[in-house]
Amino acid sequence: MFKPHPANTAIVITDPQNDFLSPGGKGYHLTKSLIEQYNTLGNLEILMHTAMSKGYQLFISPHYIYPHDYSWQFTGAEQEMLLKLGVFQKQQDYTSVGADWVPSLKPYILSSRTVIATAHKIASPQSNDLVYQLRQHRKEKIILAGALSNICVESHMRDLIENGFQTAVVYDATTTISEQAFQAALTNFQAFSSATWSTQQTISQL
Repeated sequence: MFKPHPANTAIVITDPQNDFLSPGGKGYHLTKSLIEQYNTLGNLEILMHTAMSKGYQLFISPHYIYPHDYSWQFTGAEQEMLLKLGVFQKQQDYTSVGADWVPSLKPYILSSRTVIATAHKIASPQSNDLVYQLRQHRKEKIILAGALSNICVESHMRDLIENGFQTAVVYDATTTISEQAFQAALTNFQAFSSATWSTQQTISQL
């Protein structure tokens, strides 16, 4: 049974950035239909607003791609897609519009209580400091949402579970590039996580 509490439960959002979630983003044409079908952005905002109003802490796990990353020699399909699209580009102190936060979510992300992890480089938190930050803030349980459902969200879910965190996924506060990919992720959310909730189910538990 997954019972969240503000003292020990974190809200983790993967990649709440413009490139896949906002009109004009370099990958938005791939996710637009599912965002509209599932009201992904509205659900993310409801989740983040409700959680913060009830004292939960947000943890953001962003994806950034720097100029030197384009010289990677050992890339898989997911990395090649991101590099080809040119998403999440960041250079020193300059962040492109695509790598910036979704405007409607920015007030929650930039809150003084929110923890923004270093960038994950492929899909899971193995390459950033999210797990360290969660441990330092004494979190034991995770409520997870964001993009992309079957890539970063699922990879975060699996890795967090492997690291001993009890994890729930808010499935309709995630999105990806096709209904087939979304359903594949949903199957795995249900197979691995302690709970797979809608946004409304989630906020009723907070």
